[in-house]
Amino acid sequence: MTRLAKALMILVVVSGTAYSQGNDPMRCAISVYQLNRAEYGHLIKSVEFIPKMGEEELTNKTLRLPGSRLFVTASVFPTDESMASAQGPDSIRLGLAVSRKKLPQAFGASNNAIAEATLYEAFDTARVETNTFGGRKHLVVRLECWDPGREKKQ
Repeated sequence: MTRLAKALMILVVVSGTAYSQGNDPMRCAISVYQLNRAEYGHLIKSVEFIPKMGEEELTNKTLRLPGSRLFVTASVFPTDESMASAQGPDSIRLGLAVSRKKLPQAFGASNNAIAEATLYEAFDTARVETNTFGGRKHLVVRLECWDPGREKKQ
């Protein structure tokens, strides 16, 4: 086989693998809402980030909860070994943990919230959230990831 043919075969295999885990960059945001007595929340902090979308590349984002000593750790993990669907094996796991110290990732925390969604043409938005108290305030902490190529409807 010629060098050119070998190079083209490698290019096709590599580009096919990269596309299967998602071609467009996914966007994620950690949001913190403070609930009042009527259970209506208002946003007190939000941080957006772009997770790594390679197969089994863990992305972690940590932030401090405003007015408290607590930290939020959000983890995003694309994989092809966890939850298959009719369209194929690719999925994304979202993890969220609140603790008194920074954690290396959210999936191993004892008090965490985890969600998983399949990753194909139909992927739009996935969300996981948890309730906590920080600085005597009732807070809702949310991790949401979405496909920026799809238009959101209000």
